[in-house]
Amino acid sequence: MTFQSGSRQQPGRGEIEIEVAATGLNFKEVLLALGMLPIPTDADLKFGLECAGKIVALGEGVEGFEIGDEVIAFGDGCFSRFLTTSALSVALKPKHLSLEAAATIPVAFTTAYYSLMQLGRLSKGDRVLIHAAAGGVGMAAVQIAQWIGAEIFATAGNPEKRAFLHSIGIEHVFDSRSVAFAEEVMQCTHGKGVDVVLNSLAGEFLTKSLDVLAPYGRFLEIGKRDILNNSQLGLKVFAKCLSFFAINVDRQLPNFSDLWREVVQHFHERNFQPLPYQVFAIDSVARAFEEMARAKHIGKIVVSLENQDSLSIGENKDTKVPVAFSSREPKKSVTPAQTYQKQLLEQGLSSAEGIEAFNRILENTLSQVLVSTHDFRLQIKPDLVSYSPIPEATNKDNLSKPTYSRPELSTTYIAPRNEIEQKISLIWQELLGSEQVGIHDNFFELGGDSLLMVQVRSKLQAALNCDISTADLFEYPTINVLAGYLSQTQNEQPAFEQAQERAKRQEAAIEEEMDLMRLRRRVYE
Repeated sequence: MTFQSGSRQQPGRGEIEIEVAATGLNFKEVLLALGMLPIPTDADLKFGLECAGKIVALGEGVEGFEIGDEVIAFGDGCFSRFLTTSALSVALKPKHLSLEAAATIPVAFTTAYYSLMQLGRLSKGDRVLIHAAAGGVGMAAVQIAQWIGAEIFATAGNPEKRAFLHSIGIEHVFDSRSVAFAEEVMQCTHGKGVDVVLNSLAGEFLTKSLDVLAPYGRFLEIGKRDILNNSQLGLKVFAKCLSFFAINVDRQLPNFSDLWREVVQHFHERNFQPLPYQVFAIDSVARAFEEMARAKHIGKIVVSLENQDSLSIGENKDTKVPVAFSSREPKKSVTPAQTYQKQLLEQGLSSAEGIEAFNRILENTLSQVLVSTHDFRLQIKPDLVSYSPIPEATNKDNLSKPTYSRPELSTTYIAPRNEIEQKISLIWQELLGSEQVGIHDNFFELGGDSLLMVQVRSKLQAALNCDISTADLFEYPTINVLAGYLSQTQNEQPAFEQAQERAKRQEAAIEEEMDLMRLRRRVYE
């Protein structure tokens, strides 16, 4: 991903220009970046659907806003320093919220609120199943359901996320990577099912979710994969008088402005709170996309546009007037205490890393344990320790990614035996966040999914200099069988060339034999 210069667009009638301070990242953008959602050929794709910032210009006819107001907004291209968008998509930021926190609100809460309240008609005492409840829309939906007084059933993709959901008061939490959730929901509800399902899962997970709906239940589909793939759906389950809603909340939605203002008003009244979020600097935007693609985070990922001087701007031949990033305001003096606090925050563990460390401590019998973001092995008799050097982190974005112990599997761990298996293993370990991966371990049993598989494909093609399809990776889900397939593929070209050469020699021999036969025939005649 690279940045390009562009022209600032002066606000027209009914428009507002915002200097963007923080941008929320959304899963849809990750799917687009990975090529997993189709992009119309005539579309002018710009990443960045939501932001928070300060008004720098007002168009004619705009009321209720002033230059200098801090706002939150929907827009196209919110990773730009300046954004011009309709005033109907802009709302005043609640004063008690930071700009980064406010950037977590627009897409997640508007989608969840419209889905649950307007379409799902969620009311006190209703039972609601929220899939991927530790994600952005999922956590917004949890807040709304708790506020309304509904009974929540939730799913999440790993133990850390499920533990987090338990910690915020959700009793019924299930694994979103197993269809066993359906049977568990029916057991918890004594066979009655749930009144509302907020779904983002695909394939069999979708049909299983329909099965757990009670009569007159409402199915709220915010996923895109099955719809874009034109997946088939049996109608028998709808004998229960179910309602199915395909949902995409954007500015073309009828009465969108009223919906957006209603959501923000709940934050002014402090009925809702911003989502937990992880901040990436603008010059680490590619890492922000990668982090969301790994699906390990909780809540939202926010990109801060504070540090723009370090950006590398690519050339855009179509742009005549480049945007010069405005200079920063003079820095305020910082006390030693503030500096020390900042260093602690930069060097400390995140909540998720702390939970992971604590879980690992509980699993052993050591009397003393040291937990640190630095590798102290490098300072204790380094000649006795085998290690790969890790550069010291300079800021929060560059902290090493947390790794997880190998889960309990039906297969025994066997280390890679050759170069190609080693390369595959290293890629899997990086993307899965696993400390070790055996050659017979199943990618999906280790926590992998179709989104990670797309990244595996990209990294394998670069590492092995070969062409691999995602379908092949699904067909060969262990390192052993995948390495065997790739080795065979790499050898196919020489074998094919040898076969072609043999065929040419055979054709030449046949032609020579035919010439000899023609000569004999002429002599005989």
